[in-house]
Amino acid sequence: MDDGIPIPFLCNFLLAISWNEIFNPFDITYVYEIAGIVVLLFLTGMMSSTEVALFSLDYQQIQALENTSDKTDKLILDFINKPRRLLATILLAITLFSLSIVLLFESLTALWIKREFLERHKTLEFIAKVCFETFIIVLFAEVIPKIYASQHNLKVARILIFPVRFFNTIFKPFVKALISISNFFEKRLEGSHRNVSAEDIDAAIDIATAQDTNDTERNDTKILKGIVKFGNIAVTQIMRSRMDVVAIEKNANFEELLNLVRESGYSRIPVVEDNFDKVDGIVYVKDLLKYLDAGKDFHWQQLIKPALYVPESKKIDDLLEDFQAKRVHMAIVVDEYGGSSGIVTLEDVLEEVIGDIKDEFDDASEIDFKKLDNHNFIFEGRTALNDVCKVLELPSDAFDEVRGEADSLAGLMLELNSEIPIEGDELRYQNFTFIILEADKTRVIRVKVTLN
Repeated sequence: MDDGIPIPFLCNFLLAISWNEIFNPFDITYVYEIAGIVVLLFLTGMMSSTEVALFSLDYQQIQALENTSDKTDKLILDFINKPRRLLATILLAITLFSLSIVLLFESLTALWIKREFLERHKTLEFIAKVCFETFIIVLFAEVIPKIYASQHNLKVARILIFPVRFFNTIFKPFVKALISISNFFEKRLEGSHRNVSAEDIDAAIDIATAQDTNDTERNDTKILKGIVKFGNIAVTQIMRSRMDVVAIEKNANFEELLNLVRESGYSRIPVVEDNFDKVDGIVYVKDLLKYLDAGKDFHWQQLIKPALYVPESKKIDDLLEDFQAKRVHMAIVVDEYGGSSGIVTLEDVLEEVIGDIKDEFDDASEIDFKKLDNHNFIFEGRTALNDVCKVLELPSDAFDEVRGEADSLAGLMLELNSEIPIEGDELRYQNFTFIILEADKTRVIRVKVTLN
Protein backbone atom coordinates (compact mmCIF):
# COMPACT_ATOMS: atom_id res chain seq x y z
CA MET A 1 0.00 0.00 0.00
CA ASP A 2 1.28 3.42 -0.96
CA ASP A 3 2.01 5.52 2.13
CA GLY A 4 2.17 8.79 0.10
CA ILE A 5 5.47 10.04 1.54
CA PRO A 6 5.67 13.88 1.18
CA ILE A 7 8.77 15.39 -0.44
CA PRO A 8 9.75 17.64 2.56
CA PHE A 9 10.16 14.58 4.80
CA LEU A 10 12.15 12.54 2.27
CA CYS A 11 15.58 13.39 3.69
CA ASN A 12 14.60 12.66 7.28
CA PHE A 13 13.00 9.44 6.15
CA LEU A 14 16.13 8.23 4.35
CA LEU A 15 18.31 9.07 7.36
CA ALA A 16 16.05 7.35 9.81
CA ILE A 17 15.49 4.09 7.95
CA SER A 18 17.95 1.20 8.02
CA TRP A 19 19.77 0.74 4.71
CA ASN A 20 19.61 -3.02 5.13
CA GLU A 21 15.84 -2.77 4.86
CA ILE A 22 16.14 -1.02 1.46
CA PHE A 23 18.92 -2.64 -0.58
CA ASN A 24 19.62 -6.21 -1.54
CA PRO A 25 23.17 -7.58 -1.07
CA PHE A 26 25.73 -6.68 -3.75
CA ASP A 27 25.53 -8.63 -6.98
CA ILE A 28 27.85 -8.50 -10.02
CA THR A 29 24.72 -7.99 -12.16
CA TYR A 30 24.55 -4.41 -10.79
CA VAL A 31 27.89 -3.60 -12.43
CA TYR A 32 26.78 -4.91 -15.82
CA GLU A 33 23.55 -2.94 -15.80
CA ILE A 34 25.24 0.27 -14.63
CA ALA A 35 27.85 -0.19 -17.36
CA GLY A 36 25.03 -0.66 -19.87
CA ILE A 37 23.38 2.57 -18.73
CA VAL A 38 26.70 4.44 -19.05
CA VAL A 39 27.25 3.10 -22.58
CA LEU A 40 23.71 4.02 -23.63
CA LEU A 41 24.12 7.52 -22.16
CA PHE A 42 27.31 7.91 -24.19
CA LEU A 43 25.58 6.77 -27.39
CA THR A 44 22.63 9.10 -26.77
CA GLY A 45 24.93 12.04 -26.10
CA MET A 46 26.91 11.18 -29.21
CA MET A 47 23.80 11.33 -31.41
CA SER A 48 22.59 14.56 -29.73
CA SER A 49 25.93 16.26 -30.28
CA THR A 50 26.01 15.08 -33.91
CA GLU A 51 22.61 16.66 -34.52
CA VAL A 52 23.78 20.03 -33.17
CA ALA A 53 27.15 19.84 -34.93
CA LEU A 54 25.75 19.09 -38.40
CA PHE A 55 22.86 21.53 -38.29
CA SER A 56 24.99 24.39 -36.93
CA LEU A 57 27.59 24.40 -39.72
CA ASP A 58 27.62 27.86 -41.30
CA TYR A 59 27.95 28.81 -44.95
CA GLN A 60 31.73 29.26 -44.86
CA GLN A 61 32.26 25.86 -43.25
CA ILE A 62 30.04 24.14 -45.81
CA GLN A 63 31.88 25.92 -48.62
CA ALA A 64 35.17 24.67 -47.17
CA LEU A 65 33.80 21.11 -47.10
CA GLU A 66 32.74 21.39 -50.72
CA ASN A 67 36.20 22.52 -51.78
CA THR A 68 37.99 19.49 -50.31
CA SER A 69 38.29 15.94 -51.61
CA ASP A 70 38.38 14.36 -48.14
CA LYS A 71 36.01 11.37 -47.85
CA THR A 72 34.89 12.39 -44.37
CA ASP A 73 33.91 15.86 -45.57
CA LYS A 74 32.06 14.39 -48.55
CA LEU A 75 30.13 12.10 -46.20
CA ILE A 76 29.18 15.08 -44.04
CA LEU A 77 27.91 16.95 -47.11
CA ASP A 78 25.94 13.87 -48.20
CA PHE A 79 24.02 13.83 -44.91
CA ILE A 80 23.58 17.62 -44.84
CA ASN A 81 22.06 17.52 -48.32
CA LYS A 82 19.55 14.93 -47.12
CA PRO A 83 18.37 16.46 -43.84
CA ARG A 84 15.27 14.26 -43.46
CA ARG A 85 17.33 11.09 -43.59
CA LEU A 86 19.81 12.55 -41.10
CA LEU A 87 17.13 13.77 -38.69
CA ALA A 88 15.17 10.49 -38.86
CA THR A 89 18.31 8.46 -38.11
CA ILE A 90 19.32 10.65 -35.17
CA LEU A 91 15.85 10.84 -33.62
CA LEU A 92 15.30 7.10 -34.01
CA ALA A 93 18.65 6.32 -32.36
CA ILE A 94 18.10 8.81 -29.50
CA THR A 95 14.61 7.47 -28.83
CA LEU A 96 15.82 3.84 -28.82
CA PHE A 97 18.78 4.56 -26.55
CA SER A 98 16.71 6.67 -24.11
CA LEU A 99 14.06 3.96 -23.87
CA SER A 100 16.77 1.37 -23.24
CA ILE A 101 18.20 3.52 -20.43
CA VAL A 102 14.78 3.69 -18.77
CA LEU A 103 14.26 -0.08 -19.06
CA LEU A 104 17.74 -0.83 -17.69
CA PHE A 105 17.16 1.53 -14.79
CA GLU A 106 13.85 -0.22 -14.04
CA SER A 107 15.62 -3.56 -14.03
CA LEU A 108 18.42 -2.22 -11.84
CA THR A 109 15.92 -0.79 -9.38
CA ALA A 110 14.07 -4.11 -9.14
CA LEU A 111 17.32 -5.99 -8.46
CA TRP A 112 18.95 -3.48 -6.14
CA ILE A 113 16.03 -2.47 -3.91
CA LYS A 114 14.04 -5.01 -1.94
CA ARG A 115 10.57 -5.85 -3.21
CA GLU A 116 8.98 -5.30 0.21
CA PHE A 117 10.32 -1.73 0.37
CA LEU A 118 9.14 -0.92 -3.18
CA GLU A 119 5.64 -2.22 -2.45
CA ARG A 120 5.37 -0.12 0.73
CA HIS A 121 6.75 3.09 -0.79
CA LYS A 122 5.45 3.36 -4.36
CA THR A 123 5.28 7.18 -4.30
CA LEU A 124 8.92 7.40 -3.25
CA GLU A 125 9.88 4.91 -5.95
CA PHE A 126 8.06 6.88 -8.65
CA ILE A 127 9.56 10.22 -7.59
CA ALA A 128 13.08 8.79 -7.38
CA LYS A 129 12.87 7.12 -10.79
CA VAL A 130 11.46 10.16 -12.59
CA CYS A 131 13.90 12.61 -11.02
CA PHE A 132 17.00 10.47 -11.42
CA GLU A 133 16.28 9.23 -14.94
CA THR A 134 15.37 12.72 -16.16
CA PHE A 135 18.44 14.23 -14.54
CA ILE A 136 21.01 11.82 -15.95
CA ILE A 137 19.47 11.73 -19.44
CA VAL A 138 19.10 15.51 -19.77
CA LEU A 139 22.49 16.32 -18.28
CA PHE A 140 24.74 13.65 -19.74
CA ALA A 141 22.90 12.86 -22.98
CA GLU A 142 21.61 16.33 -23.95
CA VAL A 143 23.05 19.40 -22.23
CA ILE A 144 26.77 18.59 -21.99
CA PRO A 145 27.11 16.97 -25.47
CA LYS A 146 25.17 19.77 -27.18
CA ILE A 147 27.16 22.53 -25.50
CA TYR A 148 30.40 20.93 -26.58
CA ALA A 149 29.13 20.28 -30.12
CA SER A 150 27.99 23.89 -30.56
CA GLN A 151 31.50 25.10 -29.72
CA HIS A 152 33.35 22.50 -31.84
CA ASN A 153 30.79 21.70 -34.52
CA LEU A 154 33.12 20.81 -37.40
CA LYS A 155 35.41 18.72 -35.20
CA VAL A 156 32.48 16.78 -33.73
CA ALA A 157 30.89 16.32 -37.16
CA ARG A 158 34.07 14.79 -38.59
CA ILE A 159 34.47 12.39 -35.65
CA LEU A 160 30.87 11.23 -35.31
CA ILE A 161 29.69 11.14 -38.93
CA PHE A 162 30.81 7.50 -39.23
CA PRO A 163 28.69 6.27 -36.28
CA VAL A 164 25.76 8.14 -37.85
CA ARG A 165 26.35 6.29 -41.11
CA PHE A 166 26.52 3.01 -39.16
CA PHE A 167 23.20 3.59 -37.42
CA ASN A 168 21.67 4.84 -40.66
CA THR A 169 22.59 1.51 -42.27
CA ILE A 170 21.12 -0.49 -39.36
CA PHE A 171 17.91 1.56 -39.16
CA LYS A 172 17.55 2.02 -42.92
CA PRO A 173 14.13 0.28 -43.27
CA PHE A 174 12.73 2.23 -40.30
CA VAL A 175 14.24 5.52 -41.57
CA LYS A 176 12.62 5.04 -44.97
CA ALA A 177 9.31 4.25 -43.31
CA LEU A 178 9.49 7.40 -41.15
CA ILE A 179 10.33 9.60 -44.14
CA SER A 180 7.46 8.10 -46.16
CA ILE A 181 4.99 8.64 -43.33
CA SER A 182 6.18 12.23 -42.80
CA ASN A 183 5.87 12.93 -46.54
CA PHE A 184 2.34 11.52 -46.52
CA PHE A 185 1.21 13.75 -43.65
CA GLU A 186 3.03 16.75 -45.13
CA LYS A 187 1.06 16.42 -48.38
CA ARG A 188 -2.18 15.95 -46.46
CA LEU A 189 -1.58 19.03 -44.34
CA GLU A 190 -0.12 21.12 -47.16
CA GLY A 191 -3.37 22.89 -47.88
CA SER A 192 -3.92 23.87 -44.25
CA HIS A 193 -0.75 25.96 -44.03
CA ARG A 194 -1.42 29.66 -44.04
CA ASN A 195 0.57 31.91 -46.30
CA VAL A 196 3.57 33.46 -44.63
CA SER A 197 3.73 37.22 -45.16
CA ALA A 198 6.81 39.43 -45.32
CA GLU A 199 5.82 40.80 -41.90
CA ASP A 200 5.87 37.27 -40.45
CA ILE A 201 9.34 36.62 -41.85
CA ASP A 202 10.52 40.03 -40.59
CA ALA A 203 9.22 39.20 -37.10
CA ALA A 204 10.90 35.79 -37.24
CA ILE A 205 14.21 37.44 -38.13
CA ASP A 206 13.83 39.79 -35.14
CA ILE A 207 13.28 36.82 -32.82
CA ALA A 208 16.15 34.79 -34.28
CA THR A 209 18.61 37.69 -34.10
CA ALA A 210 17.50 39.19 -30.78
CA GLN A 211 20.82 38.21 -29.17
CA ASP A 212 23.02 39.77 -31.87
CA THR A 213 25.54 42.07 -30.23
CA ASN A 214 28.27 43.04 -32.67
CA ASP A 215 28.06 45.27 -35.73
CA THR A 216 28.61 42.41 -38.19
CA GLU A 217 25.64 40.44 -36.87
CA ARG A 218 23.41 43.53 -36.86
CA ASN A 219 24.46 44.31 -40.43
CA ASP A 220 23.60 40.75 -41.50
CA THR A 221 20.18 41.20 -39.92
CA LYS A 222 19.59 44.41 -41.92
CA ILE A 223 20.56 42.61 -45.12
CA LEU A 224 18.13 39.77 -44.37
CA LYS A 225 15.32 42.25 -43.75
CA GLY A 226 16.20 44.10 -46.94
CA ILE A 227 15.95 40.88 -48.93
CA VAL A 228 12.55 40.08 -47.40
CA LYS A 229 11.14 43.50 -48.32
CA PHE A 230 12.92 43.71 -51.67
CA GLY A 231 9.97 42.62 -53.80
CA ASN A 232 7.52 44.99 -52.11
CA ILE A 233 9.40 48.25 -52.70
CA ALA A 234 8.30 50.42 -55.63
CA VAL A 235 10.67 52.50 -57.74
CA THR A 236 9.04 55.70 -56.54
CA GLN A 237 10.21 54.93 -52.98
CA ILE A 238 13.92 54.91 -53.83
CA MET A 239 14.21 57.24 -56.83
CA ARG A 240 15.90 60.63 -56.83
CA SER A 241 13.30 63.28 -57.56
CA ARG A 242 13.59 65.48 -60.64
CA MET A 243 14.42 68.47 -58.42
CA ASP A 244 17.69 66.79 -57.41
CA VAL A 245 18.70 65.40 -60.79
CA VAL A 246 21.75 66.83 -62.54
CA ALA A 247 21.03 67.02 -66.30
CA ILE A 248 22.43 68.76 -69.36
CA GLU A 249 20.53 70.65 -72.06
CA LYS A 250 20.86 69.02 -75.45
CA ASN A 251 21.80 72.33 -77.10
CA ALA A 252 24.66 72.98 -74.62
CA ASN A 253 28.18 73.08 -76.04
CA PHE A 254 30.94 70.60 -75.21
CA GLU A 255 32.69 72.93 -72.79
CA GLU A 256 29.49 73.34 -70.74
CA LEU A 257 29.09 69.57 -70.63
CA LEU A 258 32.65 69.05 -69.37
CA ASN A 259 32.19 71.72 -66.69
CA LEU A 260 29.00 70.01 -65.50
CA VAL A 261 30.77 66.64 -65.35
CA ARG A 262 33.60 68.13 -63.27
CA GLU A 263 31.21 69.84 -60.85
CA SER A 264 28.81 66.95 -60.38
CA GLY A 265 31.23 64.01 -60.37
CA TYR A 266 28.59 61.73 -61.90
CA SER A 267 29.42 59.10 -64.52
CA ARG A 268 26.04 59.31 -66.30
CA ILE A 269 24.26 62.54 -67.20
CA PRO A 270 20.65 62.68 -68.50
CA VAL A 271 20.23 64.83 -71.62
CA VAL A 272 17.03 66.90 -71.77
CA GLU A 273 15.28 69.16 -74.24
CA ASP A 274 13.78 72.29 -72.64
CA ASN A 275 12.86 70.53 -69.35
CA PHE A 276 13.16 67.21 -67.54
CA ASP A 277 9.86 65.95 -68.97
CA LYS A 278 11.67 65.54 -72.29
CA VAL A 279 14.65 63.29 -71.60
CA ASP A 280 16.41 62.56 -74.88
CA GLY A 281 18.86 59.99 -73.48
CA ILE A 282 21.96 59.49 -71.35
CA VAL A 283 25.52 60.55 -71.99
CA TYR A 284 28.25 58.41 -70.42
CA VAL A 285 31.30 60.23 -69.12
CA LYS A 286 33.58 57.34 -70.15
CA ASP A 287 32.60 58.02 -73.80
CA LEU A 288 33.89 61.59 -73.46
CA LEU A 289 37.41 60.65 -72.36
CA LYS A 290 38.92 60.34 -75.82
CA TYR A 291 37.46 63.71 -76.84
CA LEU A 292 38.77 65.78 -73.91
CA ASP A 293 41.05 67.74 -76.22
CA ALA A 294 38.23 68.61 -78.60
CA GLY A 295 36.98 72.19 -78.78
CA LYS A 296 33.71 73.48 -77.44
CA ASP A 297 32.18 73.09 -80.89
CA PHE A 298 32.55 69.28 -80.71
CA HIS A 299 29.24 67.62 -81.53
CA TRP A 300 28.93 65.55 -78.33
CA GLN A 301 25.25 64.82 -79.00
CA GLN A 302 26.33 61.90 -81.20
CA LEU A 303 27.40 60.09 -78.00
CA ILE A 304 23.91 60.13 -76.44
CA LYS A 305 22.67 56.61 -75.60
CA PRO A 306 18.96 55.66 -75.38
CA ALA A 307 17.47 55.89 -71.89
CA LEU A 308 15.53 53.16 -70.07
CA TYR A 309 12.10 54.37 -68.93
CA VAL A 310 10.25 52.71 -66.06
CA PRO A 311 6.91 53.52 -64.36
CA GLU A 312 6.74 54.73 -60.77
CA SER A 313 4.84 51.61 -59.70
CA LYS A 314 7.47 49.14 -60.90
CA LYS A 315 8.91 46.93 -58.15
CA ILE A 316 12.64 47.14 -57.68
CA ASP A 317 13.17 43.38 -58.05
CA ASP A 318 11.74 43.65 -61.57
CA LEU A 319 13.84 46.76 -62.16
CA LEU A 320 16.97 44.84 -61.20
CA GLU A 321 16.12 42.22 -63.83
CA ASP A 322 15.71 45.01 -66.40
CA PHE A 323 19.10 46.44 -65.47
CA GLN A 324 20.69 43.02 -65.88
CA ALA A 325 18.96 42.25 -69.17
CA LYS A 326 19.63 45.65 -70.80
CA ARG A 327 23.05 46.12 -69.17
CA VAL A 328 22.34 49.62 -67.91
CA HIS A 329 22.72 51.23 -64.51
CA MET A 330 20.23 54.09 -64.74
CA ALA A 331 16.56 54.49 -65.61
CA ILE A 332 14.23 57.47 -66.02
CA VAL A 333 11.13 57.19 -63.84
CA VAL A 334 7.92 58.38 -65.51
CA ASP A 335 4.55 59.10 -63.93
CA GLU A 336 1.08 58.12 -65.14
CA TYR A 337 0.89 61.23 -67.35
CA GLY A 338 4.14 60.52 -69.18
CA GLY A 339 6.15 63.17 -67.35
CA SER A 340 9.52 62.41 -65.78
CA SER A 341 9.47 62.02 -61.98
CA GLY A 342 13.16 61.42 -61.44
CA ILE A 343 15.89 58.84 -61.93
CA VAL A 344 16.77 55.53 -60.28
CA THR A 345 20.14 53.78 -60.46
CA LEU A 346 21.49 50.31 -59.80
CA GLU A 347 23.19 51.70 -56.70
CA ASP A 348 19.80 52.82 -55.34
CA VAL A 349 18.46 49.29 -55.78
CA LEU A 350 21.43 47.60 -54.11
CA GLU A 351 21.32 50.02 -51.18
CA GLU A 352 17.89 48.66 -50.27
CA VAL A 353 19.58 45.38 -49.39
CA ILE A 354 23.11 46.16 -48.23
CA GLY A 355 22.70 49.72 -46.97
CA ASP A 356 24.28 52.97 -48.09
CA ILE A 357 27.16 52.67 -50.55
CA LYS A 358 29.89 55.29 -50.38
CA ASP A 359 32.64 55.47 -52.96
CA GLU A 360 35.89 57.44 -52.92
CA PHE A 361 34.18 60.45 -54.53
CA ASP A 362 31.31 60.73 -52.06
CA ASP A 363 31.48 63.38 -49.37
CA ALA A 364 31.27 61.42 -46.14
CA SER A 365 30.18 64.50 -44.23
CA GLU A 366 27.30 65.32 -46.58
CA ILE A 367 24.06 64.13 -44.99
CA ASP A 368 20.40 64.85 -45.54
CA PHE A 369 19.51 64.93 -41.86
CA LYS A 370 20.83 66.05 -38.51
CA LYS A 371 20.31 64.06 -35.33
CA LEU A 372 19.72 66.31 -32.32
CA ASP A 373 19.12 63.45 -29.89
CA ASN A 374 17.42 60.06 -29.90
CA HIS A 375 14.00 61.68 -30.36
CA ASN A 376 14.62 64.75 -32.52
CA PHE A 377 15.86 64.93 -36.12
CA ILE A 378 16.08 67.64 -38.77
CA PHE A 379 15.49 66.56 -42.37
CA GLU A 380 15.63 68.27 -45.72
CA GLY A 381 12.14 68.49 -47.18
CA ARG A 382 13.23 66.67 -50.32
CA THR A 383 14.35 63.61 -48.31
CA ALA A 384 12.53 60.50 -49.51
CA LEU A 385 10.08 59.02 -47.01
CA ASN A 386 11.82 55.70 -47.42
CA ASP A 387 15.07 57.30 -46.23
CA VAL A 388 13.28 58.97 -43.32
CA CYS A 389 12.00 55.57 -42.22
CA LYS A 390 15.53 54.15 -42.43
CA VAL A 391 17.00 56.90 -40.27
CA LEU A 392 14.21 56.61 -37.69
CA GLU A 393 14.41 52.79 -37.84
CA LEU A 394 10.75 52.49 -38.82
CA PRO A 395 9.04 50.04 -41.18
CA SER A 396 8.90 51.35 -44.74
CA ASP A 397 5.09 51.51 -44.58
CA ALA A 398 4.98 53.67 -41.43
CA PHE A 399 3.35 56.61 -43.26
CA ASP A 400 1.33 54.68 -45.85
CA GLU A 401 -2.01 55.62 -44.28
CA VAL A 402 -1.49 59.34 -44.89
CA ARG A 403 1.22 59.64 -47.54
CA GLY A 404 -1.14 59.44 -50.50
CA GLU A 405 1.00 60.08 -53.58
CA ALA A 406 3.79 61.72 -51.58
CA ASP A 407 7.32 60.35 -51.97
CA SER A 408 9.23 62.93 -49.92
CA LEU A 409 8.92 64.39 -46.44
CA ALA A 410 7.80 67.71 -47.94
CA GLY A 411 5.06 65.87 -49.83
CA LEU A 412 3.93 64.23 -46.59
CA MET A 413 3.63 67.67 -44.99
CA LEU A 414 1.32 68.73 -47.83
CA GLU A 415 -0.81 65.62 -47.30
CA LEU A 416 -1.10 66.33 -43.56
CA ASN A 417 -1.83 70.05 -43.97
CA SER A 418 -3.80 70.09 -47.27
CA GLU A 419 -1.86 73.24 -48.24
CA ILE A 420 1.71 74.49 -48.24
CA PRO A 421 2.62 75.04 -44.57
CA ILE A 422 4.59 78.05 -43.40
CA GLU A 423 7.55 78.34 -41.08
CA GLY A 424 6.64 77.47 -37.48
CA ASP A 425 3.63 75.30 -38.35
CA GLU A 426 3.34 72.18 -36.21
CA LEU A 427 1.76 69.05 -37.65
CA ARG A 428 1.00 65.81 -35.83
CA TYR A 429 0.51 62.22 -36.91
CA GLN A 430 0.30 59.33 -34.45
CA ASN A 431 3.52 59.49 -32.35
CA PHE A 432 5.22 62.03 -34.62
CA THR A 433 5.39 65.80 -34.39
CA PHE A 434 6.57 67.74 -37.46
CA ILE A 435 7.72 71.35 -37.12
CA ILE A 436 8.32 73.35 -40.32
CA LEU A 437 11.69 75.06 -39.85
CA GLU A 438 12.00 76.56 -43.32
CA ALA A 439 9.59 76.96 -46.24
CA ASP A 440 8.79 79.30 -49.09
CA LYS A 441 5.69 79.91 -51.17
CA THR A 442 6.10 76.75 -53.23
CA ARG A 443 7.77 74.11 -51.06
CA VAL A 444 8.86 72.89 -47.65
CA ILE A 445 12.63 73.12 -47.26
CA ARG A 446 13.45 71.81 -43.75
CA VAL A 447 11.44 69.85 -41.19
CA LYS A 448 12.10 68.93 -37.57
CA VAL A 449 10.75 65.46 -36.72
CA THR A 450 10.10 64.55 -33.10
CA LEU A 451 9.34 61.02 -31.89
CA ASN A 452 6.97 61.28 -28.97
